[in-house]
Amino acid sequence: MINIQESKLGLQDYFYIGYLYLIILGIVSDAIFYGIFGVSYLNYTTILDALISPVSLLINNWKISLFLSLMFWLMYLYFTKWMFLFYKKLRTKKWYAKVYNIEKWDKRYEELEKKKNIIPGMMFVFFLLFVSMRTGMGVGMKYKYTNKEIVPDHTLIFKDNSKLDIRKIGQNSAYFFYFIPGEKVITATPIADNLKQIKKLPK
Repeated sequence: MINIQESKLGLQDYFYIGYLYLIILGIVSDAIFYGIFGVSYLNYTTILDALISPVSLLINNWKISLFLSLMFWLMYLYFTKWMFLFYKKLRTKKWYAKVYNIEKWDKRYEELEKKKNIIPGMMFVFFLLFVSMRTGMGVGMKYKYTNKEIVPDHTLIFKDNSKLDIRKIGQNSAYFFYFIPGEKVITATPIADNLKQIKKLPK
């Protein structure tokens, strides 16, 4: 007699899935963000940068973390509770019964309600939220820096002791991305080869 056991993902599998998820999320979101400024970000990044990028952004920006957490929680409530409550109320309406096949949709919602594992769906929702947020940030920053005067917020001190006041856009383990006041294109400078110090200017 063959003993067939239901296959389940182990801790190592979840770790590997999370690892790939963060890498893909970081690559896609950063590629879109810097692509808005005309930068081919894939030429400047590494796997480690892609992995750390989403986590770093959320840790360093509490407003963004709060917004995404709130949106994620609302979406979770919708897919686990509100969606079914809305349907149960709508299915009693005469106009709804005329437009939709109630028996057909009853079966679909019954199947959905039985499904307990919504993690893949929520991961997809978070992916869309995060990428949309990064896209909005890029579009907003580009509009701001294209139409308004660029005010420096950092001073770069190079290895030859020369200094340059710039407006920081972002950085990873190897490159520092910034605007030079008066210019409309992003400059990418290798950190290890060129920079001696990075100072944040007081507001």
